[in-house]
Formats: sequence, structure tokens, C-alpha cells
Amino acid sequence: MSRLQVTLDAIQHVAHLHLDVDLSKSGLMCLVGRNGAGKTTLVRALRNLSNSDTFIRTATPYAFSQKSRIVYDLNGDQATFTYNSALRSLDYRDKISRELRDLIAAELPMPYGARFNYFRSASEADQDIRTAITLGTCDRPDELISFLNAVYETDRYSALVEVRLKGKSYYALVREDQTYIREDYLSSGEHFLINLFRTIKGPSRLLVIDEIDLSLDAAAQANLPGWLRGFCAKYDRKILFTTHSLALMRQLEVDELFYMERETTQVSIKPISYSYAMARLFGFEGYDRYILTEDKMLTAFIGHIVSKHCEKTLLRHKIIFIGGGSQIAELISKNRTEEFLAPSDKVIAILDADQKNEKFAGDPSIYTIPLDSVEKALLSASREDADFPFRTHKSDYTNGRSLNYDIRDQRIATQEDIFDYLLERHRDDFQDIVGTICAFLPQPHT
Repeated sequence: MSRLQVTLDAIQHVAHLHLDVDLSKSGLMCLVGRNGAGKTTLVRALRNLSNSDTFIRTATPYAFSQKSRIVYDLNGDQATFTYNSALRSLDYRDKISRELRDLIAAELPMPYGARFNYFRSASEADQDIRTAITLGTCDRPDELISFLNAVYETDRYSALVEVRLKGKSYYALVREDQTYIREDYLSSGEHFLINLFRTIKGPSRLLVIDEIDLSLDAAAQANLPGWLRGFCAKYDRKILFTTHSLALMRQLEVDELFYMERETTQVSIKPISYSYAMARLFGFEGYDRYILTEDKMLTAFIGHIVSKHCEKTLLRHKIIFIGGGSQIAELISKNRTEEFLAPSDKVIAILDADQKNEKFAGDPSIYTIPLDSVEKALLSASREDADFPFRTHKSDYTNGRSLNYDIRDQRIATQEDIFDYLLERHRDDFQDIVGTICAFLPQPHT
């Protein structure tokens, strides 16, 4: 039996954490837990085995002490990283075996992950990509095409081509007129899936991804696990990932979901059910009101509206990202009969306006904001508003998610500034939904 054991001691707020991964079985291992449980610290530790500067690049030096260490054990082959006061980080002075070093490919969240750092390489290869497309010397990546088409429920990726240069593969969507969209101009979610496919086809047996749902819409999140299971079986891979997405968690099998919990300073990792994860992560008890939404951005947006317009409410409320509109409608319907969240009049859903023509939109507990989505509205405003206040270094955005990220990453504005701009730009359109939210979270009588 092939087994990897990783033990962390005295790193950041984690006094002790032990991970045991059975590598003799391919498949998925999803770690969930509340913020601060130690998920990202664990992913950094796993990445540190092959990239020993991981903590130097991504963590404060105050995360360590003389007691800090990480022990990696692959079937008795060990490597122990201990604190180096000169580096103010962890260090290993001996040689790591090739089997151990090549075992793990780990992906961190923004801005450190490979999904955010492949753009320059693709840009520098543009001339060679153009030449290959013109001469017809590119290949058709059938497996990747099937993967993307299935996850996004479309056939638009059937025009994808692969150009191989100096041992690397680059991808582009070719139009009928032979112009093309390079992979780094696709959405961040599409680009991430392409890089994930690259990693799966690479040499590492254990793939580790922090926040796998980042940049993927709810439908793509729900479609992803089935394909990953197939890749694991075909290429003998174990994929360990973290997520906050209920849409994704719901698609996992009973032996794929694990809960990380910090008890004082000790961190435990235990197998759990989806229902347990839902209750523990989102606190489905002890609240007076629940508002269900379809994605993280909308959750933050509704929270901003509440803080700006309903700030005096005394009701304890929870705004919860559930997943796609149909899943939310099903949850609303079941709660009416089972009341596992709360009495039905204490639970509503708020969706983006692109859901208003769906059959479930007539449900009296389901409302929509007047925007197809926050990101789409931001992109439209950047093109239509002559006084658009958030100009970045780039002018040819194809999706609002990238624009929103760049505005924040370049510190042009905060997410709250973006929300305030959209609320003011569509002030009249928002009167009804703001009124609905505040009526749902009433202020005390004076």
C-alpha cells in the first residue's frame, strides 16, 4: 500500500495537524472547513515539498517558531523541514528523493497559483501560435475539448487547437475567419480548467488545489467532480482539493468529503456527509432569517446591501451561497415541507436577473436583482459609462470577472466601492429588491 503522511507542528495558528492519504486508491479527497481551520496552511505545506520557497513567498515569517516543522513520509521515505532562523522560514538541508519531490503538484489560490501565472508564457509564444494556426500544424486536443464542453455544457470548445512548443502545450479557440482567442484571453475559469488538465497529464500522482471552485460558475462546479473521477481512474491520480461550494460538495461521494476542524490549536480531519458539511459550514441553526444565493459574488453583494440599508435590524441572519438556481429552488421547496432551515416565511432566495425567466422564478420566495450579474453589469458599465471610475491598465476585457479582479488587484477600488458604484448607477432599478430585503430584515419599532 502506498501512503503519504504529512505532519505539521507549530505553523501559524496550527499547533498540530496530521494528514494521511492513501495513494494506492485513485480518486477525490475534498477538504472543507470554516475559514481559519488550516486548509490553506496545509496546501502550502504540500506545495512546499516540491517548491521549498512556498512559505517564503506566501506566508509571513511570524508564522513560524523554533518548534515549527513539517514531516513528509512516503512509505518510510522521510523529509523533515525545520525552522531556519536565517531564512525566518522552514528549510531542509538534505537531498529529497526524486520520488518524494515529484509526488505532489499543488495549486494555491490567487495570486500565487499557476492558474494566474501562465499568461506571460502564452503571450510570449503568440507568434509561434499564430504561425502554427496559419500553417495548420496544430493539433486537435479531443480529450480537453470533451472535458471543457461537458463542464460548461456547450460545444464552443470544439474549435480548440493545441500548439506544442518547446515541450509545452498552448491552446487557442480558432474562429471561422482563422482569427483566434488565445487561452489567456479566455475567462479565468476556463483558463484554470486548462491548467488543471495540464497538471493531470503531468508526472505528479497527488494533485492539490486550494479553492478549486474559484472562478467557476455553479453549473461548472457541479459538473466538475464526475470528470475528475474519470481522469483519476485513467491516469492513476489522487486529487485533493478545498472548496466552499455547496454545488460542488453535493456531487461528491460519501468517501470523498472530509471536514477540517480546529479544536483550540489541534486540527482534525474527519470524513463527513454533505448534510453535515452544510450544517457545520453555514450554521443552519440559531438564525432568524436566511437568504440563499447562487454564487459568492452575489452573496457579498447582498451582504453589502444589508449593511448599507438594513443595518439596524436586530434579527440574526445568514446569507448563504448554495449553488445554481434550480438547486436553490429545490431547497426552498423542501424547506416548506420539512422546515430543516427555518419556517418557510423566514427563508428567501435572491438570484441574478438572468434567472428570472426560469420556471422556478415564479416561486413567491425567490427574487432577483435587476442585474444579470454583478460582473456582467460592471463590464457593461466599463463600455458604456464615459465617466467609468475604475480604469485599469487593460481595455479589452471579455468578461466582467477578470475586470472585477483587476480593479481590486491593482488597488483601484475595493469590492465595496464597486458595489456602491453599481447600486448608484442602477439606483431606481434597485428600489424594489432593496425594499424586499429590508422588509425581510425589519428594523425594531421605535
